Amino acid sequence: MAKPQPRDQREDYALRFVPASFRIWHWSSIFSVLIGVSTAMFFLSWGSELTLEYGTGPTIWGMVFGVLFIGSVGFFFSWVGAKTGLDSDLITRGSGYGFMGSAIASILYSFNYIMFFAFEGSILVGALQTSMPRVPALLWETLIGLLFIVLATKGMRFLSWLMWVTLPIYAVAVAFVWYHVAHVLHPVPWLAYRPAKAPSLTAGPILLQLAATVFALISMGTQGADLGRFVRAKDTAIGAFFNGYVVMIVTFLGVVLLGSYFGLELHQTNPGDYFTAILGPVGLLIVLITQVRINTVNVYSGSLAYSNFFSRVFHFTPGRQWWGVLTAVLGTVLMMGNIFAHMLQILTFEGVFIIAWAMTVVSDTLFNKWLFKLSPAGYEYKRAFLPQFNVVGVGALVIALLVSGPLAFGAAGPLGETWAPFVSAGLGLLLPPIIAGVTKGRTYHVRSTASLESGQDQVINCIQCHHAFEALDMVGCPFHQGPLCSVCCGSESACGDQCKSAELLTQTVSQGTSW
Repeated sequence: MAKPQPRDQREDYALRFVPASFRIWHWSSIFSVLIGVSTAMFFLSWGSELTLEYGTGPTIWGMVFGVLFIGSVGFFFSWVGAKTGLDSDLITRGSGYGFMGSAIASILYSFNYIMFFAFEGSILVGALQTSMPRVPALLWETLIGLLFIVLATKGMRFLSWLMWVTLPIYAVAVAFVWYHVAHVLHPVPWLAYRPAKAPSLTAGPILLQLAATVFALISMGTQGADLGRFVRAKDTAIGAFFNGYVVMIVTFLGVVLLGSYFGLELHQTNPGDYFTAILGPVGLLIVLITQVRINTVNVYSGSLAYSNFFSRVFHFTPGRQWWGVLTAVLGTVLMMGNIFAHMLQILTFEGVFIIAWAMTVVSDTLFNKWLFKLSPAGYEYKRAFLPQFNVVGVGALVIALLVSGPLAFGAAGPLGETWAPFVSAGLGLLLPPIIAGVTKGRTYHVRSTASLESGQDQVINCIQCHHAFEALDMVGCPFHQGPLCSVCCGSESACGDQCKSAELLTQTVSQGTSW
């Protein structure tokens, strides 16, 4: 039997499923990484922005909606990821998108992480300029980008260690800031606060506007699969609950509302400024530590999306770490473009794209796989057994974006912009079972002469890259005449999908093929 490839060289399974032998993480380790995301300075800033714009009461109700909705999405993706060992992109392939169709979702998904990278970086730049105002912002932005180009090579082990080590430091710093704010001489009645100038209702009721903004954070739920796939099998249920609902409770009803309180009392929305003003150099250090925590996760998740996209579209697989570098570079460019100044508008617009994809995946599982049995029960991710494009997911996504995209761009005015994420989510949820019903589920299947390798508990050497992988990740390839791993299969540019050609299929039926 071949020996499996060393764990450190597997790049955290960026392009393939995580086998049972590597699903060794206790649910609390993954939970700590996701909590690290929750403690991002962005959420403190966002809470301040929302409260100053809409008031405290509506902000609280908007966060309750966030817990219920995004927590449910997080539970779903964490549960599926833990059950299958697949990240969100690989789940998408077998959820109505097909092999190439899911590349569309990958590129949309990737923007989410470079956007949040830029938000966090901007907060750190603000803190650095508060401490050293003579240093130009461009220099700080460049140095931050260089720092994360170095950290881009780190994977799950480093992420877990980083979150556990720095969480107590963050908690102590927040406690000090809270103590300072609680003893302001003229405190503002936080719970009763309403802005002096009532928010405009031309974009719809306040709660509707808040919910539209919350939709943009749907990636916090889908990220549950990217990280939850490493959880031990026996921790699937409790891990999904904590990585879904509990993480969102900490985020929306904890950190966001804490930021709401801080921002209102201090009349500032950038936590980088007030942490540094209150705690001095220590505050600057805390902002730096927090920036490293969250943006290391952003770089990691962004690298997964780019790894999957470029391996399929360009058959280019230099390694996950290189795509981490690309994520850091693009995030730095957005940071230099002052994306932070347009936070609320960008979040609403981004929500239209991300929510359409997430809802089609959820819909395909709930309706097409479980209820109507129109989709295969499992989540096939190997190129040899997937159509290039599946009209169920791709069609639903395109229609949802064609309808909601113009609304997000202002075609129906401010009210249309607010409704855009709801329209996108609704169509993403309703269209997959309709399209699958019309096509009678035929678009999920493809005839292939590639064979599944036997011996599920064994590892087999790939005939192309010569590394050993679990049999579940291998196919018997008619082009290479031997066992091929899923990544080599997916990035092969010369075969022309020979295993799906009509001529070879006919020969195989009449003669049979074995490796």
